[in-house]
Amino acid sequence: MKIKKKSLLITGGAGFVGSHLTDELIEHEPEKIVIVDNMFLGKEENLEQAKGFENLKIYHQSASDFEFIKKIIEQEGIEVVFDLAVIPLLTSFDRPKFTFEEDINIPLILCELLREDYYETLIHYSSAEAYGPAQYIPMDEGHPLRPKNPYGAAKAAADLLIMSYISTFDIDATILKLFNQYGSRQN
Repeated sequence: MKIKKKSLLITGGAGFVGSHLTDELIEHEPEKIVIVDNMFLGKEENLEQAKGFENLKIYHQSASDFEFIKKIIEQEGIEVVFDLAVIPLLTSFDRPKFTFEEDINIPLILCELLREDYYETLIHYSSAEAYGPAQYIPMDEGHPLRPKNPYGAAKAAADLLIMSYISTFDIDATILKLFNQYGSRQN
């Protein structure tokens, strides 16, 4: 996918993976990058390097507000959305309902806005937790979804939701399942 001169939205862009993605995308000369992050996991200091990019906007708000996200996408002329907003695994043990609602609602909002042609492409960041324990090794993309915790169940449900929108409404969306990320800015 070409990023040069595109207007990008990154939900969860101040988090561990999101901030590294932001830094990398800047190297590909986008028109602008808009970050929406409620700072549940994200940190302002994770974006210090990115703040040198003159067309960076940061909104400290949840991506689970449909009208807000719709307004940002329209107002900023967003073409590509990278969805990294998430309520994490550990929170899912204390607040499973909250985790499930947030981790499903954000992808639903983004799928609906994509279906309604508010932007062009969705890249959704999922998790290996959606798979649960390995049923066979090596695991591949056809591995069954058998999550074992509320976070994994929410990620699996979001994946299935997005896949249903792809097959039913022919939206341009991709799901990435990340395994074992580590490095600087890690929570």
